[in-house]
Amino acid sequence: MTDYFFVLQYGQWFILVISILALYQVSSVNHKTRLTGYLVTALSRFSGAIIFIFVDLLAFVIANLIQTYIALRGYFKNKKEGETIAQQLNESEKY
Repeated sequence: MTDYFFVLQYGQWFILVISILALYQVSSVNHKTRLTGYLVTALSRFSGAIIFIFVDLLAFVIANLIQTYIALRGYFKNKKEGETIAQQLNESEKY
């Protein structure tokens, strides 16, 4: 039972640090840093869902899983958009 509380006590602070890092990266103007921020956001939200499973707060588990989905969706949409823009830039340099 002591290990259970250890995970809750220190895991929440670890997730907080990851969440702050994710916010910093998502707000970047650099495309690759922003993409990394989406992945870190998904990791922190999924970790939060796991912590909330331990304390039996299912509404927060669902909320964190939704945020994980949104972060991963943002990653894939922005990655696709970044590739499209890079391709357009390469084509415009040919002329």
